[in-house]
Amino acid sequence: MKIKSSVILLTLSLLTQGVFAQNISDEIAKYREMIADGNPSELYAAAGEELWVKPSGPKQATLQQCDLGKGPGEVKGAFAELPRYFKDTNRVQDLESRLMTCMENLQGIAASDVIKDPFGKGLRKDIEAVVAYVVTESKDLPIKVVPKHPKEKEMAQIGEKIFFYQAGPMDFACAT
Repeated sequence: MKIKSSVILLTLSLLTQGVFAQNISDEIAKYREMIADGNPSELYAAAGEELWVKPSGPKQATLQQCDLGKGPGEVKGAFAELPRYFKDTNRVQDLESRLMTCMENLQGIAASDVIKDPFGKGLRKDIEAVVAYVVTESKDLPIKVVPKHPKEKEMAQIGEKIFFYQAGPMDFACAT
C-alpha cells in the first residue's frame, strides 16, 4: 500500500510540475486530429442503422415498424423521450427493452435469445448497434421525459429511491 501511494504521489507531483503535461497535450492533440472527420462510434451507429432496415429473425422482418413512442419507424428524437409507458406491453420501457419487444413481435426473435448472449456478442451486439443508431438520432435534442401515466410516475419514484439509496463500504449513493 505504501509503494502504491508513493507512486501516486510522485506521479501527481510530476504532473503538477509539467513533466508529463506536454506529452499528454501532444497525445490529446493527436487523438483530436484522428477523430476530426468523425467519431469512431459513428461506425457503430451506421451498423445499427443497417440492422434497423435489414430483414432478420424467423419472420425475416425489419424493425422499421417498431414504435419507440413517436409512431412506427420514427426514430428521430425517440431516445430523448424514453423511458415511457407503452400500452401494448402495459409497461414502462427504456430503449433496450422496447427494442427487444419489437424484435420479438416483428422479427420473431425471443428476448431470452438476446439476453443470453454476452455483451458485444451475437444478438446482444446487434441490439447495442441499433441502440447506438437510435441514440444518435436524438443527438443535441433535450431529454424530455415527463411522467404522466401512473406507471411512469411509479417508475420515477423507484428511480429516485435507487438514486438516493446509500450502500457499500462508504455508504455512497449515486447522488453522492
